[in-house]
Amino acid sequence: MPKFSIAFVTPETGKPLKHRIIESADQDAALKTFFEEETSEYYSNDQQGYHYFKEDFFDDSSGMGSLIVCE
Repeated sequence: MPKFSIAFVTPETGKPLKHRIIESADQDAALKTFFEEETSEYYSNDQQGYHYFKEDFFDDSSGMGSLIVCE
């Protein structure tokens, strides 16, 4: 199963970066896991919150996240 390195900049001042390696079937499933387990305090834990997370994550002008496929 592929592994994904996911890093996300948070609004916290003491620990502004969350990072995890997630083993998942695909990129979207890995992002969903990261969203549910690491960012619930910043977004509503529903489809709308996940939509905003992905929008913030992949925003070209000020992307807050990074996803790398690990071999």
